[in-house]
Amino acid sequence: MNKTQLILLIIQSALAGLGSLGGTTGTDTKLTAAFVGILQSALAMYQAETGQPLDLTKIPLEAKV
Repeated sequence: MNKTQLILLIIQSALAGLGSLGGTTGTDTKLTAAFVGILQSALAMYQAETGQPLDLTKIPLEAKV
């Protein structure tokens, strides 16, 4: 499992946990689920375009001010 898959798994697990606790409204859950869907689509499109999965190590960290 790569880092992006792990991030998606964590987000989805958190959503499932929040939904079972009743701590979010239906709108919150739908909005977050939509965000996850957008992220999954973006990752798939990136891989289709480049032929490789997104490598988070190639994204430079922000320089501290």
